[in-house]
Amino acid sequence: MLDKRVVASLAKRTFRQSVESPIAYVVAIFFYGFVGGLFGANYFINNQASIYGMVQLSPWLLWFVVPALTMGLLSEEFRLGTFEQLATLPVRDWEIVLGKFLGYAALAFLLMLGLGGYVILVILTASPVPGIDWGSTVGVLAGLYFLCLAYGAMGLFASSLTKNQVVSLIVGMIFCTLFFIAGQITALLPPVLGRVVDFIGVISHLESMGRGVWDIRDLAYFGSLVFFFLSLTVQRLSTRRF
Repeated sequence: MLDKRVVASLAKRTFRQSVESPIAYVVAIFFYGFVGGLFGANYFINNQASIYGMVQLSPWLLWFVVPALTMGLLSEEFRLGTFEQLATLPVRDWEIVLGKFLGYAALAFLLMLGLGGYVILVILTASPVPGIDWGSTVGVLAGLYFLCLAYGAMGLFASSLTKNQVVSLIVGMIFCTLFFIAGQITALLPPVLGRVVDFIGVISHLESMGRGVWDIRDLAYFGSLVFFFLSLTVQRLSTRRF
């Protein structure tokens, strides 16, 4: 059985370290700046009371933003030697991984919460009031958060592979890029293979939720990605104990 107090303690410590780091604020400014500029331009040009445009814009940024937020979660522990101290305590690998991941998940939630400002913009400028599709709006924000969780699990695994944060950033971006690009090349593939690759890619699931469709297959997809990469991280940590 996992010790919930250990997981909660590690999650709080991870979250506190993240919000105290200037990296989180630099990344947030970068993310909001690009999303705000591109979304604002498209929104007023298309004249549609919707934030669905974020489905096309945000994944292009999150493949860099998320690895930047996760690159030091474990690699910094390895570099400073604090993981070895942690490994000597009666703490399971799953507790360490879940604690780190949940701390990141709280940070990602705040990042997505900031996108609510664009929802307010749409509400204030839409006509008639409230001329916004709430099903699509909630689906977009939820889908982007699930994407952050999936990318975060990939980034955490990348962080477990090296002591160098820059290397961790690059490896994490490679993982995120593979699942992002998979949804962009389906037109180049035979129909059967194209459908398989389309399901593996994140875009089709994100677009489905962005339309306000809550399909259990999309939820299972993101959940499976998170579990798979967290499991890989646990296996990686177990090799460092020997």
